[in-house]
Amino acid sequence: MLSVTIDTDKNYYLCSLLAIYMSGFVVSARKYRPTTFDEVVGQDHIAQTLKNALLTDHVAQAFLFTGPRGVGKTTSARILAKIINCETPIDKVAACNQCSTCKAINDNASFNIFELDAASNNSVENIRSLVEQVRFRPQVGKYKVIILDEVHMLSTSAFNAFLKTLEEPPSHAIFILATTEKHKVIPTILSRCQIFDFKRITISDTVKQLQYIAQKEGIDTDEEALHVIANKADGAMRDALSIFDKISSATNGQITYKDVVSNLNLLDYEHYFNVTDALMRQDLANTFLILNEIIGSGFDPEHFLNGLADHFRDLLIAKNPATVEILDISDELKRKYLQQAALAPQHLLLSGISILAQCEIDLPMARNKRLHVELALSKLVYLNHTLKGSELSPAGQEKKTPLTNDNLVTIDQPIEVKPQNAIESSEISQSIQEHKIVEKTTEISSLLVDDLVPTPIHSKPIHVDEGLPKPSLSPTIKKLSFGKLDNIREAILQSEATLAANKKNLSIEKLTEIWAAYRNSVTSMSSQTTLNHVKLSLDQSTLGIVVPNHLAKETILLETNLIDKLRMESGELELLFNIIVDKEQFPEYEDVRPVQTITQKDKYMQYLNKNPDLGILTNSLGLKLDNETT
Repeated sequence: MLSVTIDTDKNYYLCSLLAIYMSGFVVSARKYRPTTFDEVVGQDHIAQTLKNALLTDHVAQAFLFTGPRGVGKTTSARILAKIINCETPIDKVAACNQCSTCKAINDNASFNIFELDAASNNSVENIRSLVEQVRFRPQVGKYKVIILDEVHMLSTSAFNAFLKTLEEPPSHAIFILATTEKHKVIPTILSRCQIFDFKRITISDTVKQLQYIAQKEGIDTDEEALHVIANKADGAMRDALSIFDKISSATNGQITYKDVVSNLNLLDYEHYFNVTDALMRQDLANTFLILNEIIGSGFDPEHFLNGLADHFRDLLIAKNPATVEILDISDELKRKYLQQAALAPQHLLLSGISILAQCEIDLPMARNKRLHVELALSKLVYLNHTLKGSELSPAGQEKKTPLTNDNLVTIDQPIEVKPQNAIESSEISQSIQEHKIVEKTTEISSLLVDDLVPTPIHSKPIHVDEGLPKPSLSPTIKKLSFGKLDNIREAILQSEATLAANKKNLSIEKLTEIWAAYRNSVTSMSSQTTLNHVKLSLDQSTLGIVVPNHLAKETILLETNLIDKLRMESGELELLFNIIVDKEQFPEYEDVRPVQTITQKDKYMQYLNKNPDLGILTNSLGLKLDNETT
């Protein structure tokens, strides 16, 4: 039986060591705390700078270490304090750990290093006491090093009391300030310090450190499990080690991906892959079943919604194998993302992120959050069908249009506007394909978003050739009311059948007839005159319009109803317009009308005829016109 009586006020460090010894367990964050600059994870730029300062004897007297929590600020301060006080440093950049000073520092018994928590010692009296201690030279070692943690918590008065000492400290004193919120430190303090910005530790560096510690501890780990821990730590090594200790205690020496997900209560990424597969299959029933399983496991619908949006974002990045490296995930997970990204339509991912973002905005105010999430998923299911233009098939049945890479419509390049007749056939084909996507997106926004979401989703318009506005919806679709999602299929098929029948009869004669009917319906005489002086021609899906001047061209561009009427009644929704100004083809059109000149005397006579009293006033005042002699 061991019995020890210690005065805890005077022997704090000894009590701490005894407690650790008797407990037999030291957390990994303390057990594997770096003791040299080479062991500091993810801060090579700072370690190298401090090494160079030690080699050249250019060590400043005041440092400010700033950065997120758990990235090595206090650890680097302790390493620096230990090296500069070491009696026999190794190459000037590492402590020997053999001299009396190093041993005292290792045992937390050195009187040369003072660590002060500014969060609890933030008054002027605390700073004055610290300044008094700094005045005395150290009995052993070269420097007194004051490590002031969480320095941003000092009061304004304490900062001011600290200024003079920080600017002109004794030659034996070095101050190392550490903070997570540099913007809260007053500028006069910042100007007196060398500032070192610590960065978040990357996931790959965190995984490497966890693998090293697991090997030392004899723990078997999965790479995916360590990636999840590193993601959860959010760039803080201390948090990663705390999570590692927790899971290793619960798993008895073996850490797997399922163990990490279970202990951290995380949503498995397999759920997001399964939901995305169901959305691409247009399987609404299976989508709802997966959502029900997730909610039944105790996860909040909002958490699932955010995770699905992040999953869509990762799929967008994985669309190109060159950008998949942006995803800091395991190689196994990268392969899964590449496989699904190859099948996921880009327009589904883009529109899906927009729908999920809007639902996320509306969710905090919703009474039934699950219903809002289900509606968002319903939109995604039918959105994929509408944007692709394929026939909707029930879940469990083979679709008429299988999901392959060959029949997916994607938006890869913006439409390049070509002047006048410079549009080539390949570019027209690309413009038609991309414009069809815009048309379909507009339709689904009207059918789904306006019915199910209070705030509609606005897509950025794509202008096709000469800045023409995008066409409005078909009158048939506008007049329909879709209170139920089941009516969407019938309306889309009916609209497409009508448009297909009209498209078969596309000809220049029909377009001319539509043009004339619209011109006769316009009430403005100037617009009728402009629309009358045109020459039309048809080249595949491009309607050529020759006008006499630029004013006529601008007038036609503003006639959006005419553009919609030509597209809808002809059945050619991809109809392009090429407006050319050619005055020589309209010799009878008088572009510049003669202006009648009038003299001052003519103006006066016109006014005099209207009002005879003007002559009396002119004579009484003795006024004369400029061109008349007095």
